[in-house]
Amino acid sequence: MSVCRDDGSYAAGCQLKAGWRISRVNLEELQSVEISVLWHTEGKGDEDLGVHYFQRYDHSDLQSIQLKERNGIQCVLPASPLSYQGHLMQIHWKIRVRVFLADGREVVAEQPFYLVAHQPESNQELVVDSEVLEERLDAPQLRSITSKLPSVISRLRGRRSRS
Repeated sequence: MSVCRDDGSYAAGCQLKAGWRISRVNLEELQSVEISVLWHTEGKGDEDLGVHYFQRYDHSDLQSIQLKERNGIQCVLPASPLSYQGHLMQIHWKIRVRVFLADGREVVAEQPFYLVAHQPESNQELVVDSEVLEERLDAPQLRSITSKLPSVISRLRGRRSRS
């Protein structure tokens, strides 16, 4: 498994790109493969787990995939929860590949990464799916700068008159 950023840090709202492959196991030995992007908490209190992305490949699906070649994962990361390393609690993000073998055994590989706040000066491209925004109940209201000017001007005038 590999991630596309050397430092393993991805900004919230940006695209996660990673790759996975399976070697040393023949196709006949595989029952299914699950790929997931998830977070979990660790520390005091209850431990939580959230799955952000999930893809399952059954044996029939695996026949059309080149398992020994790099297969890609792509998803837009959410705004939260951000990675956190506190004294009482930690939040960890990871990519997990679970391989289910025909004999009933299971092999798990995990690649941790950090979900950090988006930095405007970051060189990461921000990817926003407009269909997802339209479906949200709290979708941001897009207003032009000219529609905002009257309220900005009146606030500035109010500050001047108080001075």
